[in-house]
Amino acid sequence: MHAGRRAVLALVLTIALGGGTGAALARAAEPAPRVADLAWMAGTWRGEEEGAVSEETWAKPEGDTMLGMWRLVAAGNARVLEILVLRQDEQGVTLFLRHFDGKLVAREEKDKPLALRLVASADRKAEFEGPAVAAYGGQVRIAYERASDDTLVSTLERAGKRQTFRFTRTR
Repeated sequence: MHAGRRAVLALVLTIALGGGTGAALARAAEPAPRVADLAWMAGTWRGEEEGAVSEETWAKPEGDTMLGMWRLVAAGNARVLEILVLRQDEQGVTLFLRHFDGKLVAREEKDKPLALRLVASADRKAEFEGPAVAAYGGQVRIAYERASDDTLVSTLERAGKRQTFRFTRTR
């Protein structure tokens, strides 16, 4: 029997015998997400809340990466600085990040950035999730949504708490 026919027969038998569903097979056939799929995040975004300024900047994708920066300034002082990298590999996209204080003293160990896998994505939406990290009080999730052409929303979930940052595109 021809190899192509064997593959089709195996697929039909798998479905017929209940070993797989059409949805599961469709997911298996989908290509892994790519950094280029997240180009909608690129730009400089700014939000203000309760006297604090939150600013996030994403460079356009280049090769297998996309570089980002976030800072939180309150009462005129940098409280948190963050370097973010979206990196693509065979399985998909991972968000790596490191936090620093205003003097660039890192929170994470030098060889252990926080790593969150892209677990869901849709048109102008992306959700990243990482394993439980003691320093963050458990599992960490970050979601991004481009709510409009000029609005980016980032939601951070950790230790059972949810924090939302609403940004407007700067020109």
